[in-house]
Amino acid sequence: MKDKSLKDRYGDWALITGASSGMGEEFARQMASQGINLVLLARRSERLDALGSELAKRYGIQCRSVVADLNAQDFLTSVAEQTADLKIGILVNNAGFTNQGEFLKNDLAAEERLVNVNCRAVTTLAHHYGRLMCQRERGAIIFTASIVGFTSVPLWGTYAASKSYDLLFAEALAVELKPHNIDVMALCPGSTHTEFANYEGFLAKLFVMKSDDVVGGALKSLGRKTVHIAGLMNKITVFSLRFIPRRIAAKLFGTLVRNMAH
Repeated sequence: MKDKSLKDRYGDWALITGASSGMGEEFARQMASQGINLVLLARRSERLDALGSELAKRYGIQCRSVVADLNAQDFLTSVAEQTADLKIGILVNNAGFTNQGEFLKNDLAAEERLVNVNCRAVTTLAHHYGRLMCQRERGAIIFTASIVGFTSVPLWGTYAASKSYDLLFAEALAVELKPHNIDVMALCPGSTHTEFANYEGFLAKLFVMKSDDVVGGALKSLGRKTVHIAGLMNKITVFSLRFIPRRIAAKLFGTLVRNMAH
């Protein structure tokens, strides 16, 4: 079963959040190349429509743009209505963002928006489409988490905590949904060139990955792994956290984030 194509295993349609750029766009491109029809969800309609038209023309697939703000309390109503006629076989919970800085100095509304998008929205979408997948007894859900989900990160406090939520939630769902033939995976990348396009030098070559490599590895691991850590150096980093006291790890990551800001 795991040797079959994504389309054969999960069905004709995938829904990708945060699809207008970055890894969301890369998920769209790689799934389209495998003949999977796409629901592209983001806030920028022009970019979604342009990407959908390009992929439909290149690969002969169907694309549907859904404009939604995942920070809105009632976003699911519109999203569910616009996809009610489709059998979504793969849900890619990719949308997310970070706020950098000391928590008490950051704007509270921005921090609440981060929690809404990175945690509440992924929960809402997983609940809605997970139930539909259970009815069909097949499907897959991918959560874009992060290697920072394995530790606390000062100056990225809410972001790291939100990615820890995504990671642990995915691991729990993987167990709950396995009897229903639904694969769940947490993708844990580090930095990618889509996020840090100006990174240069030796460390960048070691740690910063191309989004196509991250997504390609994730799709190959879907159904085989519950947690996919992208890249050798990221795997080493996460493994090393087992031997470092959490307080020290927090200081190290906090220093790294602080240096990134300068």
